[in-house]
Amino acid sequence: MQRLIIFLLFGSFLFANEIVSINQNGAKIHPTSYPIGTSGIVIHHYDKKHASIVARAIVTGVDTIRFEVFDALAQDALPRPKTLPQKGDEVILGYLYDRALIIAPNLATYQAIANKIEEETLHPDLFATELSKAKHPVPSREDFKNFCNKYALAKIYIAFKDGSAIVDCYSFQQIGSLQVGSLGENIKLPFYSRLKEIESSIFDFFGKKEIQNYDAYYKSLMEQK
Repeated sequence: MQRLIIFLLFGSFLFANEIVSINQNGAKIHPTSYPIGTSGIVIHHYDKKHASIVARAIVTGVDTIRFEVFDALAQDALPRPKTLPQKGDEVILGYLYDRALIIAPNLATYQAIANKIEEETLHPDLFATELSKAKHPVPSREDFKNFCNKYALAKIYIAFKDGSAIVDCYSFQQIGSLQVGSLGENIKLPFYSRLKEIESSIFDFFGKKEIQNYDAYYKSLMEQK
């Protein structure tokens, strides 16, 4: 919450793209170098003193975006803004890309990635704890999104045998890659954390859900539509 409020106060100091036109599939913006799958936010200025985030943006082409509901600040007691994105609204791409979560099969791989990147990293123990609270021993894309909303981040590094993928938390598309070497033989499922076990629901007693293959599972998660 605090990070989003700070953004609204100082948003004029950040580089912003702009909605050039609205179309049936989203909007046209000025050409950008951000890769397809990059997420961001759309800001509508009501006047010189008042502005609000009205949508999430996902890059679909060099000069196109699609819209999604921005639910990071959702409050049951408050109505959602009814303002829709409009021509001239600001588009901030790569928003919250300065914070990241690392998904790795072991401590060595986790440290190898952490030592190579500049982003502020959130320890996977936090994600494992959230999964345990939700009784989800197998993380879904929705689990990742909920975690990113709660802890204000938008980038995930996922280690694979053939290199680490940099994944946007909201589109869950690969936006880059990082080479860190072999994963090694010691693989902890569902990912490296210091929690001994992620609790599952009592309803899974007769068919406990678990990941059979680390590499295959996270690749399949990225391939989901």
